[in-house]
Amino acid sequence: MMSYSKEVQQIAREKLSDRRMAAIGYADSRREQIYRQIPRVEEIERELSVIGADISKCILKGASGADSIKELSEKSLALQQEEEALLRSNGSSMAALEPHFFCEKCHDTGYFEENNKTLMCDCYRKLLTDTACEQLSAVSPLKLSTFESFKLDYYSDKPDALNRVPLDRMSKIYNYCRNYADTFSLSSKSILMRGSTGLGKTHLSLAIANELIKKGFSVIYVSAPDIIHKLEREHFSGNYSGEEDSFKFLLECDLLIIDDLGTEFKTQFSVSAVYNIFNTRILSEKPVILNTNLSFEDLQETYSARFTSRVMGVCDDLEFIGSDIRANF
Repeated sequence: MMSYSKEVQQIAREKLSDRRMAAIGYADSRREQIYRQIPRVEEIERELSVIGADISKCILKGASGADSIKELSEKSLALQQEEEALLRSNGSSMAALEPHFFCEKCHDTGYFEENNKTLMCDCYRKLLTDTACEQLSAVSPLKLSTFESFKLDYYSDKPDALNRVPLDRMSKIYNYCRNYADTFSLSSKSILMRGSTGLGKTHLSLAIANELIKKGFSVIYVSAPDIIHKLEREHFSGNYSGEEDSFKFLLECDLLIIDDLGTEFKTQFSVSAVYNIFNTRILSEKPVILNTNLSFEDLQETYSARFTSRVMGVCDDLEFIGSDIRANF
């Protein structure tokens, strides 16, 4: 199992607890409403509770309580049948009296019993991963960057010096990104978004992230300088315990977005880290979105011909053109 920081574990546990309490609270409200509508149901519930306690006492008596257990069980079954009939006649069911948990396997506790073993539920595992991703992506302007807020009319409809029309190019890129978000799967292609500052690379990559998070995918958005600094600090920290291994999360999330690639301080560690993150995800067939202001030549000079060749070979290349759209804000 992946290692998670104490903060991530606490947040995930609180989310689980909130889910469970919400389900129980809603069930209690629903039950009280049914009791008001059908008073006999509340009476039956009380009688069943008493019978359950009496059966427990009889079990402790062993063989001498067998006859009583049989009689109580028959009475309990009759009451349950009466209750079910009452609920059905009022357009409801026995299920209405029980909590509807987010996860029926563990009842939102995070754990379940199987073969006399206590196992962590997949829902809790996913919650831990999603929470860790949220923590790493906490600085991103995620909520501000949506497809709806992206303005194509900021791009010129006049040809540039290379006879390219920014509006036409960016319309195609916008439609590509929307389709990418709509059809995303764990085997989706990786993307290289390149172009000058202020052309919408960050906005569209975060718009993709927004849509995928709504669908339940785990997404990490990081800027290259921030994540390299974090990885370097973890790697060289003398008291690092492995409790918060960001590198693992970068490899395990469903989609990784690295923004501002090439603006990090260049060191042997940074060059190696960028290559290892990208290459490991590609080998694992996990998609990456790289955003950079660098040309292919600059990428090769900053990293290596090997890295640049790898990027060109596996990424869909989206070249953003036009003038800095941030001047319009």
